[in-house]
Amino acid sequence: MFGRQGGAKGIVIAGDGNGNMNSASIEAAARVAEQGIFVVRSSRVPTGTVGRNIEVDDDRLGFIASDELNPATARILLMLALMKKRSLKDVQALYYAC
Repeated sequence: MFGRQGGAKGIVIAGDGNGNMNSASIEAAARVAEQGIFVVRSSRVPTGTVGRNIEVDDDRLGFIASDELNPATARILLMLALMKKRSLKDVQALYYAC
């Protein structure tokens, strides 16, 4: 998921439970999202979903919730989504469509 300049276009976080991270990680991910890099919150827990705006204010922070997709699958979908220029809202919709 690297751009032509070698920088990341997107990051998938494999968090706990609802794709949670500690406060330092949330702050770092928010800074990255402000730079236009897609940040997808996913969970390494075997079952359950990562809901949008439940425990983390995804709208304010600019994050995407992976819904039912595990980190590996969320990464594949993000790679496919980044093949075309899309908005944050459009990419989030792709995760809910799966």
